[in-house]
Order: sequence, then structure tokens, then C-alpha cells
Amino acid sequence: MRTLHRGTLAAIALTCAFTLAACGSAEEPGSAEMSEDTMSESPMDEMSESPMDDEMAEDEMMSDALDFTATTVSGDTFEGTELAGSPAVVLFWSEMCDTCADTAAALADVEGVEMLSVAGDGSDPMDDPMASVGGVTQLEDGMGDLASHFGVMADGDIVLIDDEGTVTHHGPMDPMELPDEVASLTM
Repeated sequence: MRTLHRGTLAAIALTCAFTLAACGSAEEPGSAEMSEDTMSESPMDEMSESPMDDEMAEDEMMSDALDFTATTVSGDTFEGTELAGSPAVVLFWSEMCDTCADTAAALADVEGVEMLSVAGDGSDPMDDPMASVGGVTQLEDGMGDLASHFGVMADGDIVLIDDEGTVTHHGPMDPMELPDEVASLTM
């Protein structure tokens, strides 16, 4: 059996790509002219962003950040879209977390934000460091879906979400800096 060299394979692949691109841009049979839209489009048009594109991107970010469903420790369903219009703080914790109690204490007096406490795999909700903080929604994340959704890498990580649904921070945060960071969400 004869094998082809990488250069030959690359040339064949490139030829196929150009052929497919040319076929895809051909006009429909029977159409006499290109439409004005087709004539005015260029690759540079697609690369430039308009203010409308920025608004659509912001809407996508909001829908993406708030596009999750979780289960509360009491077994109810929590939809991320419930956070729309309100800033939020999300603490990811586990029983093995060394800094979670300090983070919870730093959040105890914070007002004007929704607070979520997310228990990691195998964590007992009774050990939630945020349990004594009023108004906290306690969520379970045994499969790590929420942590993955927010790009969280470790227990004790914080996610800050502004009132437009944009994640402004995800990762570790010094508990001493946390109240000021959360306050900036409400301004």
C-alpha cells in the first residue's frame, strides 16, 4: 500500500477547501444578477462591529451567564434567569475549603445583591458557611455543572455578576476585598 506525504495531503485538502468555497459562493441557477446585499458584502464587513453587534453580544453574554438551571438544597428548581436585573454573588464551597468561612463572614453584612451558595460534590448543606447569612439561596452542584458553566476551578472561588447579567469576576478573591467589590456591583 502506498502512503501519501504530508505535503501531498495538505495540497489535496487545500484544493478541496478552495473547490468547496467556490461552489458555495456560486449564484443560484437561473438568477440573472447578484442582489445588492451580495454585491455590497465583503469579508471586511463581517469583521467590523457595529453598535448593534455590541448590544447583541451583551444580550448573548447575559443570556449565557444566566442560562443555567440548578437544584436548591430543598429540592426546588432554580433558574439563573431569576437573577436578571439584580447583581449577584456566587460562592462555590466544599467542606474541605479553608477560606470559605472567612468569605462567608465577609458577605454577612453585604446588602443589595442576590447571594448563591453552591455546594460541591459530597458536601453536606448543613455545613454551608453561608447558612447563617440571611437571604442566601443554597444550590447543589454534585456534577460540577455550575462550576463548569462559570469557569470555576476551585472551592472558595467567587463569581460576581452585575445587574446586566455579565460576569465581572470568577475565581479566588481576598475576603477583605470582597465587600468593596460587591458594593461596586450595586453602584
